[in-house]
Amino acid sequence: MTNPQKRKGSDFERLAVEILNTLIKDAEFKKIPGSGAIGTILDEPLLTSDLIGRVKSVPRGFKVECKVGYNPSANREIKSFRLEKLWLDKLRKEADASFSIPVLLGKFSGARDGVKVFVTMDVEVFAQLINHITKLQETIDGRQDNQDNGGSLKGSL
Repeated sequence: MTNPQKRKGSDFERLAVEILNTLIKDAEFKKIPGSGAIGTILDEPLLTSDLIGRVKSVPRGFKVECKVGYNPSANREIKSFRLEKLWLDKLRKEADASFSIPVLLGKFSGARDGVKVFVTMDVEVFAQLINHITKLQETIDGRQDNQDNGGSLKGSL
C-alpha cells in the first residue's frame, strides 16, 4: 500500500506541472520520474528535483522541488507550513550543478480559500530574476526612445 503522504506529494507534483504550464506563457515543465531520486542516487544533476522546466523568455531552466504542508486532522484546513533550510540548500546545490534556477513550490493541503500554492526561492536568485526582467524592460524602453527620436541614440551627438 502506498504511503498517503507520498501519494499527496506525487499528486501535487502532477498538479504543479499543470499549474505552471497553464499560468506561465511559453512554459514547458515536466515531472521527473521517481521525484528525482534516481538522479540523486546516480549523482546526475539533470535528473534531480521533482520537476524541471523551461520558459522561452528565460535563458536558464528551472529545478522545482514540490512540498505539501499537511495537517494530521483530516477535517481541518492547514494554516501553517514547515519550511526546512535543508530543502532549499539541496535544491540550490542541484540547480547550480545544472545551471538552473531553483524554486520550491509549496501547497497548503486542504486550503479552502486564499493562498493555496506558493513559491519560495533564495533572495539572490529572486534578485537575478528581477534584474533580468529590468534589463529586458530597459532594452524595450531604449528601443522605444530610439523610435521616438527618429532612430537616433539617446544622448548621442
